[in-house]
Amino acid sequence: MFFEALLLAILTIICTIDTSGPQTAIYRPLFAGAITGLILGDFRQGLIISATLELMWLGVVGVGAYTPPDIISGAIVGTAIGIISGEGAVAGVAIAVPVAVVCQQLDMLAKTLDISFAHKADKAASEGNLGAIDLYHYLSLGIICLFKAVPVFLAILVGGEYVSKLFSYIPQVVLDGLSAAGGVLPAVGFGMLLSLMLKKNMWIFLLVGFVCSVYGNMPTIGIALIGIIMAVLYVMFNENKEMKKVTETVEIEESGGYDL
Repeated sequence: MFFEALLLAILTIICTIDTSGPQTAIYRPLFAGAITGLILGDFRQGLIISATLELMWLGVVGVGAYTPPDIISGAIVGTAIGIISGEGAVAGVAIAVPVAVVCQQLDMLAKTLDISFAHKADKAASEGNLGAIDLYHYLSLGIICLFKAVPVFLAILVGGEYVSKLFSYIPQVVLDGLSAAGGVLPAVGFGMLLSLMLKKNMWIFLLVGFVCSVYGNMPTIGIALIGIIMAVLYVMFNENKEMKKVTETVEIEESGGYDL
């Protein structure tokens, strides 16, 4: 398990770097958890657990100075523990949430420590030392990666056995409650996402999807395809609308302005 824990710690570092640069979305729970399942030899279970966590954390975003729960560590540890313990999504969700909150605090601590590098980078910039600026930049990112990778490594290395024993002592009624909560949490994630995205003119799209699902018995993939088509048409309509405004403004300026 040492080698697997090391690989998952490296995966945590890669996902953390992705949030600060490439933005390939590998840091999202769906992809991070699926890769975790692949490393642990159970891709199917990893995909199931990570899909549940992705739905749960759809609306988790960092706004301004707010540091959200660390979905990277939560997804990787939750998926790994769910697979290692054999309890699946029940253990995955139960472990992922507290891990994400704990790593959220560690992330804030790491960023607080990184403030010293920012001041040193400012001094290096005033001296024209570009190499030092790069060095402090990478050191600050390294601190953040370290504060995430080490807890993930330790949790997976020693946590699977203890979680398995813990679940053997938990009454079945509690496990049933955790399973039910795991089914409700994705709805909470959708609700959080809708609260961020929905505007007055967006409700019609939600209504179309609801009608297609309930009264049209359309599968999820079909509804998703309709949503993609509507999104493309919506963007095209808005682009044409903005282009028309720009054209009208240019025509007015070329004609010498408004006639009063």
